[in-house]
Amino acid sequence: MKINFKNIVIIFLLGLLTTVFLIWGTNRSQNYNFASAFHLDDKNPLSLTNSSFNLLFLGIAGNGSRGALLADTIFVIHADSSRKKLVLVSIPRDFWVQDKSYPRGTKINGLLELENSTQKFNKDCSFNLVQKKIEDILGLKMDYVAIFDLEGVEKLVDGIGGINIWLDKDIIDPNLVDPHYPSQIFHLKAGWNYLDGDLVAKFVRTRYAPSGDFYRIEHQHQILAALRDKVSQLANVWHFATWFNIWQDLNNHYITNLDFENAWKIFLLVKSIPSNQIQYLSLSNREPDNQLTSAMLPGGENDIYVLIPRAGIEKYEEIHKYIKEKINE
Repeated sequence: MKINFKNIVIIFLLGLLTTVFLIWGTNRSQNYNFASAFHLDDKNPLSLTNSSFNLLFLGIAGNGSRGALLADTIFVIHADSSRKKLVLVSIPRDFWVQDKSYPRGTKINGLLELENSTQKFNKDCSFNLVQKKIEDILGLKMDYVAIFDLEGVEKLVDGIGGINIWLDKDIIDPNLVDPHYPSQIFHLKAGWNYLDGDLVAKFVRTRYAPSGDFYRIEHQHQILAALRDKVSQLANVWHFATWFNIWQDLNNHYITNLDFENAWKIFLLVKSIPSNQIQYLSLSNREPDNQLTSAMLPGGENDIYVLIPRAGIEKYEEIHKYIKEKINE
């Protein structure tokens, strides 16, 4: 296959989607000339007159898993080039939603599966339902969508040589097994831990704690931070060919509507945002992001545990206000 510079750049940029487009906390590019790099016009969503973008990221189990298209990871990135600020908003998978397309209601993590009757993850999968609903919930237009399966995340982590994370206390989950020792339950000790792709896959899925899914979201934020640190280091020494080899392994494990031009602009924008301008939020039923409340809905033999806005199902005005305040503060 012939490889030109443009193809290499596309591979490099898209290959880093699971690290939230690097979320680089470096001050070296703060004075980057966005106008000269972007060649902007009024129709461009990243123009200086409208210098922000929103990206929806979904992480799914993927083919070969039960509930292949169920989203265990859902977050939105809002980036603003004029203010050099980035806000990441995580949305719990138990968030209950309703619409004329699914009047009986469903958890938000099932919308991708609901829209794609084949139940297989491939390039033909559409994501209109989940994109529209996230826009309704947050009051933000999603400019871009990226979906990765769990195997793709594992391959990326292994491709960069694993990551290191710090744990304040032990993690023990009797519902998961250690991928390297199948006869043992999943256990990580307090302190520094080296994680390869298999261990990362377990770490981001464990929720054996009183906080449940929010425990999982905390782990996802830890992984994003660790990926940011590792990729930031490697970006200074690795060549495009190395990223190309990683991307070849990821080829069948992602879906995105990003094209080359906007991927390049996003890369430049996010790279310039300093770490103290990156904010992590999570819509939850507890402080500090207490925008939801727990509820039990009738569901056949057993009631269904869900999370809904405090104002009621499909009432998002308070969430819109909260997100707007966080973006503008």
